[in-house]
Amino acid sequence: MAKINLGADVFLYPMPVTLVGANVKGKPNFLTAAFCGIMNPHPPIIYVALNKAHYSNAGIKENRTFSVNIPSAEMVRVTDYCGLASGRDVDKSRLFRVFYGGLETAPMIQECPLSMECRLVQTLDFRMDEAFVGESFRPTVTKTF
Repeated sequence: MAKINLGADVFLYPMPVTLVGANVKGKPNFLTAAFCGIMNPHPPIIYVALNKAHYSNAGIKENRTFSVNIPSAEMVRVTDYCGLASGRDVDKSRLFRVFYGGLETAPMIQECPLSMECRLVQTLDFRMDEAFVGESFRPTVTKTF
């Protein structure tokens, strides 16, 4: 079978659905992000790539921390809402039971089965996006077994 050139694109689907958390102006904020992945296993380094226009970017840069929360299927509506509503216009701090870990400035979501707080290691600048590279500090998981 002959190969067809599809042009330049990423083609790595499906992508994870995550809720990225950051303290912005002293309040927890969350946004839905799919550009998230593993960069290194030891130490555990992950990245999230966000459009430069996102409200949470300033909080990540200011505090040098962020969280990555993996929502459950039951959280589909609130996860979708976090991707549609901006923290500039809506206070999303009350949508979840928020908790903090050892880094103290990366808000995490109690309702999510997995939450990872990350210490910002590097920011990669692209034309429209910023990739925040973080070392996972102490992942927390909800015991469901």
